[in-house]
Amino acid sequence: MYYTWHQDTNVVQMVLIILCLQILNIEAVEFVTNKTVTESTPPTTETETFTKTETGCKSSFTCVLPIECPIHVRKEKVEACPLAMRMGICCNTGRNFTENSHGSKRRHFKNINHISIQSLNEMAVHKAKINTRAHSKLERSSPSFSHYRNSKISFDVDLSPVFHVADRAMEMVLATGLYKEKEAFSQEEIEWGISSENLKTTTLERLCPVPPKCPPNAPIYRHIDGSCNNKHRPDAGMPLTTYTRLLPASYGDGVYTPRVSKHEGKPLPSARAVSSSIFEDHDNPNYNFTMMVMQFGQFLTHDITHGIDNRHENGEAISCCLKEGSGEIPVDDRHPACMPIEIPKEDPFYWYFEQRCMNFVRSVIAPRHDCTLGYAEQMNKVTHYLDGSVIYGSNPAETNKLRSHHGGKLKIFDDFGRDLLPTDAESDACVGSDDGSACFFAGDTRVNQMIALVAVHLLFHREHNRVAEELAYLNSDWDDEKLFLEARRIVIAEFQVITYKEFLPAVIGHESMEEFGLYLQEGLSYSYDYDHKVDVSISNEFASAAFRYGHSIVEGYLKIYGMKRMSEIIDLPEIMFNPSRMRKVEFFDQILSTLTTEPIQEVDNSISESLSRYMFKGGNPFGVDLASINIQRGRDHGMRPYNDYRQLVGLDRIYAFEEFGPVLGRKLKRLYASVDDIDLWVGGLLEPKYSGGLVGTTFKDIIGDQFSRLRKGDRFFFEHSPKNNPEAFTPEQLQELRKASMSRLICDNSDRIYLNNQALNAFRKPGVPGNEFADCSGPVIPRINLQYWKD
Repeated sequence: MYYTWHQDTNVVQMVLIILCLQILNIEAVEFVTNKTVTESTPPTTETETFTKTETGCKSSFTCVLPIECPIHVRKEKVEACPLAMRMGICCNTGRNFTENSHGSKRRHFKNINHISIQSLNEMAVHKAKINTRAHSKLERSSPSFSHYRNSKISFDVDLSPVFHVADRAMEMVLATGLYKEKEAFSQEEIEWGISSENLKTTTLERLCPVPPKCPPNAPIYRHIDGSCNNKHRPDAGMPLTTYTRLLPASYGDGVYTPRVSKHEGKPLPSARAVSSSIFEDHDNPNYNFTMMVMQFGQFLTHDITHGIDNRHENGEAISCCLKEGSGEIPVDDRHPACMPIEIPKEDPFYWYFEQRCMNFVRSVIAPRHDCTLGYAEQMNKVTHYLDGSVIYGSNPAETNKLRSHHGGKLKIFDDFGRDLLPTDAESDACVGSDDGSACFFAGDTRVNQMIALVAVHLLFHREHNRVAEELAYLNSDWDDEKLFLEARRIVIAEFQVITYKEFLPAVIGHESMEEFGLYLQEGLSYSYDYDHKVDVSISNEFASAAFRYGHSIVEGYLKIYGMKRMSEIIDLPEIMFNPSRMRKVEFFDQILSTLTTEPIQEVDNSISESLSRYMFKGGNPFGVDLASINIQRGRDHGMRPYNDYRQLVGLDRIYAFEEFGPVLGRKLKRLYASVDDIDLWVGGLLEPKYSGGLVGTTFKDIIGDQFSRLRKGDRFFFEHSPKNNPEAFTPEQLQELRKASMSRLICDNSDRIYLNNQALNAFRKPGVPGNEFADCSGPVIPRINLQYWKD
């Protein structure tokens, strides 16, 4: 017997139905508990994985969390089934989120080989080269230039490979638009795939991505650029490839133009109007967690996501606003990548400065990995894997620039006996270049964005060199290359341990860690859940919305302490792209002390004015609004409305603004024409918290799904067994690596001026039962014994 889950069925109702059936001794479904995998019971095949429940569904269907199957958002009946923590759905598409599971055929093109490549080229060239007049170049003194600086790839590399890829992608998008018009395709046909034909069989073949050539045997160490990790799809997770999607994109024309309202096709409200009305600045601290949750979260997201803004052919930043921000450049005169944010005339802040336009440039796109026609997909500049690219870079040239090529170590800036990050000679990388100022270089070009981010970078940079030095002592015959690669894989493993053991439980809670199978193994055990069919790619929903929850928890200032007394309060805008304070002898310890003791703000409809009014202000009286940029970025990337993602994760859709409460409901109703217009980032932040975590159900599931795939789809994830992982650790080494913690990282790599004691968990409130302070030199905070790496 089974119950059919209709679109309007509540999860609570479903649970009650099954409980009633059980009370009546009616077997609704057979319940199977989680199967624990141990070292002694490895799977029989490389791709075998264990799901939480295997029964309650028809043959060939599996019971999964709703986010792991898209069928139920397509207005079709779906069988419900019980999982350990909540209701699931029966699914047969796996994580192929655009699979048409009910057999309706896609339309194919008869004349696909006869498309005029010349006309496509002319259109693309016109779009790329339009408007290089002076007024379309962004002034370097403007706040928006610092925002551009934040998204810049690098200031001293050849940009042509990136934009060669982007040009190919634009031609594919233009081809899709031409076919849409020619064949009169519907919006839904565009969203769910207008053609399954691969363009490699057509004259458009030259636009298709070219996968790397991999050696016949799997590499012993993971490649810097992520290539050849998945031997069935060697380009998976590489830089300059597309984000994946949980749901098909929603564009105004189905292909590339921004989404419009579902109510009579009207434009969506100004992103700035939404920001200024919904996201006010009010103090609501969460004393259970420290600011390290925020700062490590930023470091982590920089490891796996980096969008790239379009720019002129010569690398100059694009301006979409008239001089002094008095309005938008007319459509016919501005760059096609412009998507400026309108500032309402009555804006509560920007009207003081007569600002009516906030600069916003659309993200660079990349060709679809399967080489089919379809809507625009955005490009990820860095590797998608949780692989320490934020430390080591995402291509060999970046890594080579960071290495000292001596003793396996990374370069350092010796600041009178203190090891700091190497300095960046590029004048545009930071604000100001006065004598004595510092601007740093790391594996990610955004390192100087905030001084607290520099501190976390320095922790991992020093940790690599500390590990390399100890390995050299233990293995005197190892050369520089061996020492570097071994130290790198140890530090990547520490990074992964801290993420899954300490950071994620704080963000999504313990129940969700169980739901998504995110807890690490214990003791000497390997994990056996690698599956090459799992797409490791970062989802656009994760990068463009869910993981931007962190902007709500940012405190607008840093309290700096010295000898148990607060010595200074620093406003965040004053230290953006201005990290020179790191040269002060005591500052590194001081900022680490702040990050591990001061509380974060709650995830809610509050954004610090440091981010919503003064971000990247430099020498200006105002900056850009990060909340507006987040909303506009979601529209740029084709994010579907918030309601669609509620349905994706198994929640009921919102049918009335009043469901958000009387105050927020009225505000939202004044802004949006329909509840089905509300942006994902906006709705996600307004959700009630899920049990034990910082975020609501929708963001929690998007985040949980992402980190599940980052683990299961990465052959080199540190826990995977030698059966799949060529650089697998020994069981004894695994046991040591699982001791890694942010507190031990701080103990081993701070300057030890103030930080001789540290709480056991740096992400949780310190000095309370279960998280007491301990001496860094004592045994209470575990340390990794590298003796197990001695040959």
